[in-house]
Amino acid sequence: MNNDERSGTGSADWLCLDEGMEQQAEARLGWDSEAQAEELCEQILQQQPELPERQLWRALAAYRQSGRARAGKTLCAQLGSADRQKLWERVRLLIGRLPLESLEEFSGLVAFTEAFASRIQFVCDLLVYLFAEREKGLLPEGTEASVYIQFFVQKLMWELDVVSRIAEQRPLSALEGEYQDWLVDRILDGEVLL
Repeated sequence: MNNDERSGTGSADWLCLDEGMEQQAEARLGWDSEAQAEELCEQILQQQPELPERQLWRALAAYRQSGRARAGKTLCAQLGSADRQKLWERVRLLIGRLPLESLEEFSGLVAFTEAFASRIQFVCDLLVYLFAEREKGLLPEGTEASVYIQFFVQKLMWELDVVSRIAEQRPLSALEGEYQDWLVDRILDGEVLL
């Protein structure tokens, strides 16, 4: 190979590198419209159609950082899947062994945990939203991560305290309804977000 051939190959390599760097630079600039965000989401979801929303958010953040969308399951999700399935199977079996008198309490507990899990998921989504909304455009040194965690912990502690007080006064069969009523009252008063 002579020098002319090497320089030609080298310039082609540099062109590919330049294009990759331009793509990374565009990704780091971000996007300002829903259309741009939607287009990028569609591209990611074409590669990984069953990607849950939170992992999509992580893929978008990875794209902004490196110009490539990487989304993987968290270790917690990977470990929990098999264990959760075993737990569910065991609960199904145990329901058949519960005394008839406790089935109403059991159903109330299941209804409450379902409502509470949904509420906690919303609070988690709210936390992520608040971070993104408040930190947009700020330099990294402007982020006070502990503020978000403190907000999250205080919100959970407040709601857990309410659940504890309701559980002291009401049977498990009424817990979910009382909790939902409390939430609706707080929403109407503007104290909590739906």
